[in-house]
Formats: sequence, structure tokens, C-alpha cells
Amino acid sequence: MHFIVRYFKNRNRLKIGIQHNLIHSIIHSVLLLSVVFALHIGLMMFYEGLSFGDATWLTFTTATTVGYGDISASTTQGRFATVFLIYLGGIFILAKVVGDYFDYRLGVRDKKTKGHWSWNMQNHIVILNSPTHSGERYLQRLIKQFRVSANYKDTEIYLLTRQFPQGLPDFITQLDNVVHYNGDPSNPQDLEAVCVANASDIIVLAKDENDESSDGRTFDILHRLKDLKVDATVLAECVDDKNRNRLEMAGANIVIRPIRAYPEMIVRAFDAPGSERIIENMFNSKDDEYRRYDIEIKDMSWSDIVTRLIKNDVGIAVAYIERDSNNMVYNPPAHTKPDIQALITISKDNNVHTNDDVKKLVS
Repeated sequence: MHFIVRYFKNRNRLKIGIQHNLIHSIIHSVLLLSVVFALHIGLMMFYEGLSFGDATWLTFTTATTVGYGDISASTTQGRFATVFLIYLGGIFILAKVVGDYFDYRLGVRDKKTKGHWSWNMQNHIVILNSPTHSGERYLQRLIKQFRVSANYKDTEIYLLTRQFPQGLPDFITQLDNVVHYNGDPSNPQDLEAVCVANASDIIVLAKDENDESSDGRTFDILHRLKDLKVDATVLAECVDDKNRNRLEMAGANIVIRPIRAYPEMIVRAFDAPGSERIIENMFNSKDDEYRRYDIEIKDMSWSDIVTRLIKNDVGIAVAYIERDSNNMVYNPPAHTKPDIQALITISKDNNVHTNDDVKKLVS
């Protein structure tokens, strides 16, 4: 009865979330089995008159349900001892060990699914936080961009967020080598659980890309990473440009705006550090602007067009629109002689030229 009560008590403890210690259970069961087997061997020698070897053989063949039948208990006392010790005791304990093992496996799988399992990783990517709005889809697109990059296509990715208490969505887990930990990026223990000290790259996402107070949370996380002596390349999203310097001083190697429509920016920042500033510049009219000049150009190489515009301080030609197909062509080969109906340039905002001005320069 003691074994039965203890068994169901352990199962109830597992159901309410108390971690089951498989190793302790096995050790405890082995000790109990040793006592049970020793008693049975002794009783078989006493009641049945068996030698130590025969008594041991009978005990183990009975406990393992092999039952060769070459030796068996013939006395009433010996049979009673076998039923009580082996059938009710030993076999039950063995079944309990098997049940505990399967309970343990189920518990481990549940912890892994729900983000309560700390994976031991090296040279991985850690993503801290998840966006408040459409965070699942954004993370999916961000991870897909990492998988497209030759440098990160097989890199393990560890997410630290509380957004997925019941587990990651299938459309994220199917991206391979992606796991999560259900925790708070501001908590040092949770940061250690995702192995930030061993990570190659860390991304601190702004919790809300429209709320300037998100920068305060990012600032706190960066200080936590510094306290943990993290040696990874750290990228932090900054909602308010005024906080850029503070985040850099706090330990961020790369600081970018949270542009949710283009997760490519983050990947480009790791692949080609500094390129994120150029990409960011495309989204505002500060200092540089993209301009379209509706002019016709043909029989001139692309390198000549770019050179003339630069020499005359018009800007840098980055693309053109073909006359017949109306296709936009970006960064064509230098020797190309395109048939152009419109030219796209990037210029300083104080360099204003008309279509006729540019036409004369490239004629």
C-alpha cells in the first residue's frame, strides 16, 4: 500500500506542475527492489531449501516475468512470499519505473513546447522581446530572412519572450532550429537561460514601435547584457532618435529604427554592418532624397551616366526605367547601354535640378 499511495501521489504532483526527478525515482526504486529481492532470495532458501544460486535464479526469472518453470516455489509459505514480494512488490516497482520514465519524457516535452526548457547553445542568435502588434508574423518573416542569408541559414535561433506561453506557432517552428524560452528579457536569470554569453548575435526588439517608452526597456536590457559580460554583436531597435547615443553607450553595436515592414534591415545590419544606415535613409527626407528625372537616354553606358552625374554634383544614379517594358532596373552592369525613359537618383536635398538640367549633362 505504501508503494501504491506513493505512486499516485507522485503522479498528482506531476499534474500540478512539480518537476519529477527521474534519477531520484530510479535510485529509490533500485534500493526497494534490492530489499525485495534479498528478502525473497532468503525466504526461498529458508522455505524451499534452495541454494543461493537457485533462489536468485527463481527471483529474477519471476520478477522479469520470464518464468522458465525449471524452478518454482512448492511450499505454501514460499508461494505466499513470491506472490507478496515479487508479484505485488517487485513487478509493481518495475512498472512504476517505466511509468515514471514516460511521465518524465512527457514532462520534458511539455517544458520544451511551452518554453520552460533551457537549451545549451553556442554561436546562436538570440531575439529578445517580440513586437506587440502582429509579433508572430514579424518573427516569422525575420527568421525567414536569416534563413535566406548564406551566413545564417543554419544558425540556431533562440527567442526570449512571454508571448507564446502555450508554445510557438507551427509556422515558426517549421523554419528549423528555432526554439523559445518563456521569460522576461529584463530578468538576468532568463537571459542566462537562453545562453546570451555564448551567442554570436543578439537582437533587442522594441516592444512597441510606436511608443517611445520602449527605449527605456531596451536600455535596461542592454545594461543587463553588459552585466553578464556578453561578447556578442548586439543590435537594438530605437523608437526615438534622441535615444540612439544612450543605447550605443549602453552597449548596442548597431542601433536602427523599428521598421516592421522590412525585417530585412536587421539581417542586412549583421551581414554588412553600416548598410542599415543607408536603408534607414531611404525612409526619410533628411539630408538625402530620391528623385526621378523623366528624360530619355540611349547609346550611353551606365558607367558614363553615373560618372557625369557625380562630377556635376547632381547625385548618384541608382536605377532607371526602361522605355519599352516600363521595368525598373536597379544597379545594372557598368557596360550596359540602356534605353531609358526615366532616371532615379539619390541626391542631397539642396541639390535641385530640373529634367532639362540633367538631360544636358548626359547628352
